[in-house]
Parts: sequence; structure tokens; C-alpha cells
Amino acid sequence: MARAVWTGTISFGLVSVPVRLYPATRRKDVRFHEIDRLSGQRIRHQRVVEPGPTRLALEPQEWSRTAIKPDAIGVSPSAPPTAPARTTWSPPPAAQPVSAADVLKGFEVAKDRYVTVDRGELEELAPERSRTIDVEQFVDSSAIDPIYYDVSYYAVPERDHERAFGLLVDAMRETKRIAICWFVLRRKRYLAALRPHGRLIALSTLFHADEILPASELEPTAPLDLRKKEREMAALLINTLSGPFEPERYPDQYRQRVKALIEGRAALARPAPPEVLTGAGVNDLMAALQASVEQARRASKARAKPAVRRKRKTA
Repeated sequence: MARAVWTGTISFGLVSVPVRLYPATRRKDVRFHEIDRLSGQRIRHQRVVEPGPTRLALEPQEWSRTAIKPDAIGVSPSAPPTAPARTTWSPPPAAQPVSAADVLKGFEVAKDRYVTVDRGELEELAPERSRTIDVEQFVDSSAIDPIYYDVSYYAVPERDHERAFGLLVDAMRETKRIAICWFVLRRKRYLAALRPHGRLIALSTLFHADEILPASELEPTAPLDLRKKEREMAALLINTLSGPFEPERYPDQYRQRVKALIEGRAALARPAPPEVLTGAGVNDLMAALQASVEQARRASKARAKPAVRRKRKTA
């Protein structure tokens, strides 16, 4: 059974119904790891400093809290900058690994110009944790354009609260209403919609109004020369092709072909060699490169030996 991602109550008026939220959808895309063609080892990515100048909009008092040291940009540690809030620094000429503790969040305000924010500041701005789905209002079920729907969950009543939950489901279905609500999940506040789904309630997070891209500039002009016969024929074609929606009729054929390809090669799968790279420093990288070179040389010699033997035999 799936694990609940959220527990709390649906609150509307003075009524509260305890529920649990379960994922309603699951992506089934085939995911691959990256493998080195030569060694057969898995490739892992590192955080590195990107070469090239970067402009940071930093307040003077922020110097002590950032990973960029004053002496790294030609400023004495004893004399922190006072006047300019923006400065330019040049990273090392070669890409250098960076630890997670030294990574800041950067928002690009212009080309190569960033405002930095640390995780602590973002935590202060995050909404307070809440265990309530607060219903703001009920709207007609046809009032929400499907383009607003994002991620869906199933709301399941807690034990001994099925009666109140069932009353809410039936009332929403009879009145043909959908509830617009707010709830907090993983320190983010979401706008969402509650709607009946069988004997459950489906909760779908919604895009905000300013996240929907305008379509007015993309709309073509309405044709004025369509004849009545053409409209009737188009309607006849649509009615001929109409029927109930049966989602199982539309499988992901590409995913099926990829899985068939993998299953056909499953018998040829072999364990990857043990990884040589255990750290994130330059020395570890050099050791891994050297080991790869030696491994390639051994493989090359192994391939060359049979050819030499056949040559001697024919001589």
C-alpha cells in the first residue's frame, strides 16, 4: 500500500474531517544512469565552480556569511568593503569542486549578475507548518479550466470519520461544486482544488493565475467564410469518432519499446567494476584518470594478444 504524504484535516466552516493524502499519479518513465563506455563504471556528477566572471549583489555585512572570502577577490580580510554593494570576482582558472556547505542560492537578475540567498533566509520566509486544508470557497465544477490543474492526490478519511467524509463527498456531488483551498506540504503553501472522485476526494494543486501564459497573442483570427455544410460535416466526423474515454486504450508505446529493449539485454547485464573515485578533490580525480588509463592499456593488450599468436602460427 502507498504511503501517505500528508495527514491533517479538511476544514470548512466549523466542520473538520481528518484525512490522509496519497499520491494519485506516478510517472513510469524509464530512467537511466550514466555509464562510462570504457570502464563500465557509473558516472557521478560534482558541484564545480563555473569558469568566468560572476557579479554578485552582496551587502557589506553579508561577507562573513558567504562562501566567497574577501582575500579571494583582492580585499584584505581586515578591511571589508564598505561603499559598493556589488563587486566582481574571478573564480580559479580551472573548475574546482565545491562542498554542499559552500553553496548559496543565486538568482540571476541580469546576464552573469546574481543576488545570493542562503538557506537560512529561505527558511525564515517559508510558511508555517500546518495540518489543515483550509477551504476558501466552493465554485461550480465547470468553473476551473483544466489548464490550472497540476499534481493530484487522493484524500482518504481517517478511521471513524467516514460518515462526515461521505457527507462532504455527497454534498459536493449533488451541488456540483468544487472546493478551492490552501494547504502546506513540505514547507510550501499550495493553492488546490477538492473534487469528488468516486467515494474519495481528489485534491489537485493549482497553478496561480500569473503562472498561466496568455494565449491571446497565439489565437488565430476566426474564419468568416465557413459554410454551413462544412460545419455539419465536421460535427458529423466528431460524432462518428466519439465514445467513452478508456485510458487503457492509450498506452505509452515508446516506454513499452524501451522496456522490451532492456528486457532483451537483461541476460547480458554484468556488474560494474568497483568505483575508484571515492572523494571529490582534484587528487581523487587524477587517481581515477590514471586508473582508467591503466585499465584501457590492459584491455588493449588483451585484445592484441590473440592477433599476435595467430600471426606467429601462420609464420
